[in-house]
Amino acid sequence: MLYIIFIGDSLTQWFDWEGRFPMHRVMNLGISGETVEGLLARRDHIRSDVVNPDLIFLMTGINNIVNGQNNILPPYRKLISDLTTWYRKSKIIIESILPVELAWISNNVIKDVNCGLMDMASEYNTEYLDLYTIFMDATGKPIRGYLSDDGVHLANRGYKAWSNAIEPYLKR
Repeated sequence: MLYIIFIGDSLTQWFDWEGRFPMHRVMNLGISGETVEGLLARRDHIRSDVVNPDLIFLMTGINNIVNGQNNILPPYRKLISDLTTWYRKSKIIIESILPVELAWISNNVIKDVNCGLMDMASEYNTEYLDLYTIFMDATGKPIRGYLSDDGVHLANRGYKAWSNAIEPYLKR
């Protein structure tokens, strides 16, 4: 049995990770509406609640981007620096930010941020899980049925794709 932590915003919070992976000890630390800075502000609380996890999955940043705040890499870097220092024995997986269907946001912005996250994962010797690509079709649009009607949150098919992409980490 693995001890798995999911950290993020509403995309993380609103899924039943415990139900999806019942053979493992799972903690869902998603908070709806949270930004990267919000997560950074609660990192000490996470540190006090989470002891020796096997896996930490981290996805944050879409709330910043939705609000026009695209420069999330500096606070994200501080967060990753702290997590890799505190959890040296844990495998940390930085998950890409997912595409959206919102008129005022180009998914190219998200792709650019994800490139920075991928570089950061390499720099800090963590893993990078490219969910963005899994959510895109051959025409460069989000796969129909993966996102909910609001264009940001996930439908059941989206959560299935995401959780299926996590399964290989549980078998290593």
